[in-house]
Amino acid sequence: MSVDVFFDMPGGLKMPAIGLGTGTKMEEQVDAGRTRAIGLSNFNQRQIERIMNASRIKPACLQVELHVHLQQRDLVKYCHKNGIVVVAYTPLLAPGSTGVERKIPSPLQNVIVKKIAAKYGKTSAQILLRYLLKKNVAVIPKSSNPERLKENIYIFDFNINSEDMLFLDELEAGEVARLRTFRYYPPGDYTG
Repeated sequence: MSVDVFFDMPGGLKMPAIGLGTGTKMEEQVDAGRTRAIGLSNFNQRQIERIMNASRIKPACLQVELHVHLQQRDLVKYCHKNGIVVVAYTPLLAPGSTGVERKIPSPLQNVIVKKIAAKYGKTSAQILLRYLLKKNVAVIPKSSNPERLKENIYIFDFNINSEDMLFLDELEAGEVARLRTFRYYPPGDYTG
C-alpha cells in the first residue's frame, strides 16, 4: 500500500489518509456518472486542504460531529467559504447512545435550551436542530422513536430570533463536548 498523504492526529499520531490514488478513483466514479459527488467524514481543515490541493473535484460535503456544545465554528466557516456543505451527525449529542462517555450534560436538558423551547412552543430537540439549520448546517438526527422522527421534521415552521441564537452560541463547550475521538491508530510510521 502506498500512502500519499498523512493526517496528523491528536497526541502526535500520524494516520494514513486517503491516498491520492483513492481520490483519483473517486473522481473517475464521478466522471463515469456512477456517483454525483465526493464527500468527506471527520476531516479537519488541514486534511480538507490537502485533499482539495491534490484533487480535481473538490469535496461536496463534510460530515462531522457538530452540536450546540461542539460548534466547530472555524471548520464550518472554512467549509462554507469553500462551497462545502457541512452535515452534522449527533446534532442532539446522541441522547440514546449507550457506552458513550459524556463529559457534559445533554443539551436537551439545558435550562437555556428549555426556556427557548418553551418560548417558541417547541421541544428542546427542535430548537437544537433549527439552530444548526440557521447556521447553514445540514442535520441528520437519529431516532427510532416514531414520535421523535415526526417531531424532527417539524422544524421549518418557526424561526429563532437573533437574541436567542446568541444564547445558543454561548453554549459552545469545545473539545470537552466531543463524543468521538477517532484515536484508533497506534503510534508508528505509516509510510506504507
